[in-house]
Amino acid sequence: MKESTRNMRILDALADQAAHYELEFGAPTKESRAAGARYAAFVSNGFAEKRREDLERVRINMERRPIRKSLLAMGRDALLAQLAKLEAGSPTLSFAHQDLTHISDDDLRTMVDDAVWAMEQDSDETR
Repeated sequence: MKESTRNMRILDALADQAAHYELEFGAPTKESRAAGARYAAFVSNGFAEKRREDLERVRINMERRPIRKSLLAMGRDALLAQLAKLEAGSPTLSFAHQDLTHISDDDLRTMVDDAVWAMEQDSDETR
């Protein structure tokens, strides 16, 4: 068994035991909540590291297409309306970002452009 897999199993077992202990003997303490937060951060960092390793192994070198000039001229409200129109027209279309309040206008332009490009590719393949 790989060392990292063994370590994750040990950590999972410890987390399970801690949860059972708290259920049986009372409410979580300040220390147990801190330990839980450390465990969650450790697991999250481990997943992020594995993802970076996977991406490095795959080495997808994709050149960005220039954003369409028509999108560069659009303001935020127009971009949001365009995204809504695209979603309404394609029920299978989905975006990684659900809360668009923190997304920059440039990222919205990229989202619209990527969605339009993907839909064009899809329609080209069905012809």
